Amino acid sequence: MKNYILEARKFIKPKICEKIISYFGDDFQDAKTTGHGNNKTIRNCLVTHLHTPKSSSFGKKIITNYLYSKIFQIADMYNEQHDNYTCQKVTQLDLLKYEKNEHKVGYNFHHDQGHKCAERSLSVSICLSNDYEGGEFVFNLDGEHIQYPQNIGDVIAFPSNFMFPHQVNPVSRGVRFAIVSWLI
Repeated sequence: MKNYILEARKFIKPKICEKIISYFGDDFQDAKTTGHGNNKTIRNCLVTHLHTPKSSSFGKKIITNYLYSKIFQIADMYNEQHDNYTCQKVTQLDLLKYEKNEHKVGYNFHHDQGHKCAERSLSVSICLSNDYEGGEFVFNLDGEHIQYPQNIGDVIAFPSNFMFPHQVNPVSRGVRFAIVSWLI
């Protein structure tokens, strides 16, 4: 199963990660879960949707287009390792913000594809910051919890289906920013 998880270290330069946060890091709302809405005991983070940004400034368009190009680059890398995977389009692109608060979760174990979110075959997570503690990305593969440490600019890509439940541990200090995206 581990061979279906792609890691790319330092895939995006730290200065670009900082730009992404500065351009989009001020317009967050509570992140929801399918079937549970805004339940902070399951998912405790904020989100801003970049797929259809509210503001279309020139800088935001450049950053968004850059992110799309990098996500397609990851999809190409994934396809090189797994001939049976091809992607057509990015279906969602979000900026997430995890920070310490009274809730004891980051985002509990879940998978990204289901009947209400069927347009997901490959999940991509890009870490944008590393000035935090906790917030580890963890898979539950056949009952074994496998932690994938991420630093600024690191990427994890994996199948969105039920075979890859994953979670983000709660942040105990600082703020964890990440881009998440899905492709079909």
